[in-house]
Amino acid sequence: MRALSVYPWHTGRLNRTVRLLVVSDLHNAPYDDLLPLLALADALLMPGDLVDRYRQQYARAIDFLQVATQRLPTFVGVGNHEMRLKDYETFNMRVSQAGAQLLCNGYICWEGLVIGCWYRPENYGQQDMLPLMEAEPGVKVLMCHRPEDYMRSLRGCAADLVLAGHTHGGQVRVGNQGLYAPGQGLFPRYTRGVVDRRMVISAGAGNPSMVPRIHNPREVLLIELD
Repeated sequence: MRALSVYPWHTGRLNRTVRLLVVSDLHNAPYDDLLPLLALADALLMPGDLVDRYRQQYARAIDFLQVATQRLPTFVGVGNHEMRLKDYETFNMRVSQAGAQLLCNGYICWEGLVIGCWYRPENYGQQDMLPLMEAEPGVKVLMCHRPEDYMRSLRGCAADLVLAGHTHGGQVRVGNQGLYAPGQGLFPRYTRGVVDRRMVISAGAGNPSMVPRIHNPREVLLIELD
């Protein structure tokens, strides 16, 4: 089972509470226990690594999207696993066919929110969409898969809420300290919870690694945004 972590998030700029279910780093894992959680939310956000790039697999992840999109608007961001798929364009097509909105250095306006995903645009010859996103009216929710990217490059942006993953909670936790995270190395600083007052890092809903998660349950977030 996966832990559910609930975060009230006050902006004072919405007419009603919008509940966002956040499933990061699923990595093509089984999803049956996620289905009851869909009833708790108004929308589903997936901030990257829906797929498993080690095995180049995502069929189960697409199955999850097909179920989820029948119940909720679903917005899919990209992470390092998506960007290392050999058939990324096919994956993109399958996500769209499932009824989800794939965001890669893009954004969409929905129900008073501006939902976007930023992923290293300079590495892929893409335009940085942040200036356009920042100019939109509404509460801005930015998916940024790698928390270290936010800390290095995006702390000055006008997002109200940033959703990250990637670190798998540090994989093995001793007390409140994770032992390792890609991009941060040993004893990483940014592995789960609230950082910089506006980024919430998910410990991740899956685990494609051979290294087990120890004292570090898989996690899903519920953001109660108002």
